[in-house]
Parts: sequence; structure tokens; C-alpha cells
Amino acid sequence: MEHVVRISDGLGNQMFQYAFAYALHKRTGVPVLIDPLFWGTSLRKYQLEEFHITLTKRMVCKAWDYLLGFGPRNGRRFKDRYRQNLIQKRYRLIQERQIMHYDETVMEQNEPCFYMGFWQTPRYFEDYYEDLQKEFTRRHSMSPDALAYLDKIKADVSVSLHIRRTDYVRGKDSVTLDAGFYQEALNRIREEIGDFRLYVFTDDKQFVRERFHLQQYVLIEGVSDLDEFELMRRCDHHIVANSTFSWWAAYLGDRKGGVVYAPCTGIWSKEFYPREWNLLDAVTADPD
Repeated sequence: MEHVVRISDGLGNQMFQYAFAYALHKRTGVPVLIDPLFWGTSLRKYQLEEFHITLTKRMVCKAWDYLLGFGPRNGRRFKDRYRQNLIQKRYRLIQERQIMHYDETVMEQNEPCFYMGFWQTPRYFEDYYEDLQKEFTRRHSMSPDALAYLDKIKADVSVSLHIRRTDYVRGKDSVTLDAGFYQEALNRIREEIGDFRLYVFTDDKQFVRERFHLQQYVLIEGVSDLDEFELMRRCDHHIVANSTFSWWAAYLGDRKGGVVYAPCTGIWSKEFYPREWNLLDAVTADPD
């Protein structure tokens, strides 16, 4: 018997899905395959191969998946159809019932299952925290520019602050965090640890340069997203956004991120976060 876990979307989501797969294997003793599903036109790509993961066997081998996608072209329809046939023939489909909510029943299965969801709560995998720190270590060294940032981060007491925009900016339906959350988090973390150097990580560098004036900071730029992730992870303390990217960077840091402040807003509720973190009620609104 074997189970399969779907891997999809951005890096943070992929890490949640893999952590769930790892815990499923450890708890049940059943072999667990992964199923990365990406296509040529997607803005996202499979990135777990950049880490020292041990669950590497796929439900669909890389060569066959490449052919299903017509090489570098789209091919989504054929990839989906092939997988649907496999799932129907071999597995019971287990779909996540509620996002960011722990379901104790999903791992209690006595037949081959295909798991589809995001599994975004540490309750699924917190028993294997030390293992996951090793699983998610980088296979390759950082770029010279990133290493220069790292030297600065290691020289002082460092705090990362993550601002996510791009797909979060949706007019009246925006889910970007307002400045009030960041100001309160900065004030509280300063009361706890004293002086520190602030490092800002963001997918909208121009916005930060023009609009972020809460205190002096170093803007991380000119490096890859994986380098940004590793630099964030190496900071001593963290102010995370409502984002799986900064969630994992903080969680994998020393002592689960040291002193961490995180926003409670909308679907990003208490169950999404580790018990050790400090949660602040936050509102979301596009500051533009």
C-alpha cells in the first residue's frame, strides 16, 4: 500500500504539503509518493528539489510528465486527465475539508489514498520539527550578493519583516496588511529585544522604497526568491505577513523564529500559527 500527496502552488504551499506528506509517512509507516503538478505557462514552479527532501518518489515520473506536457509547452489538460485516471483506478481521493483547519481523521486510512489540499496547520507535522529543519536545508549555496547580506544579518540582532503585495492587491478585496499591524509589531518587538537592525523582504520593492517609513531598514533586493527565503530564515526574529512564504522562513529559523509577531485576520486564524508565536489582530486594506 502507498499514499500520494499533491504538491502545487507557490513555495510556502509546497512546503506545507510536503511536511504533511512527511508526517503521514512517519505516523503510518506507509510509503508516501508526491505528485508535483505544474505546467509550462504557470507562474509557479516546483521548488522542493532545491532542498534535501527524502520523499522524492513521484506518482508520475518526471520523463512521462514531461511528455504529457508536450515538453516545455502547456499540456495541462493531458497532465490532469492522466492523473484523474490514475486516482480513480488506484486511490481513494481525500480532499481537505476546511483550509487551515486540523482534521484528525485524514491520516487514519487503511487503503491507498490520494491527498489533495494545503494542510496549513502545524498540528499535522509539529512532532517532526527537527526532521523538517533538515529536510528543508538548501542543496546549493547562496549567491555572492545574498552571502553579503547574510554577513550583515549575522553581525547584529536582526529582525525580518515581510510585506506581500502583488496578487494580494485586489482593490476593495485586498488582503494586504495595513501599516498599523507592522507598527504595533515593531513597537512590541523592540520592547522585548531592545535595539535591532530591520531587514525588509517584499515582492514589491518600489512600494517599500516609496511608502515604508516606520523605521530605518535594509531592503533585500537583487537576489532570487530562494535566497530571500534563506536570508529571512537566518534572521534572529521575525514579523511575518499573512503568507506561507514568511511563515516557513520564520518557523525553520532558530527556536522557531525567536520572537515572532504574526497577523490574525480572515482565514489566517490562530490554528494557522505555532503556539509559540505572538499573534496580533490585523486588518487588510490596500493602502493605495
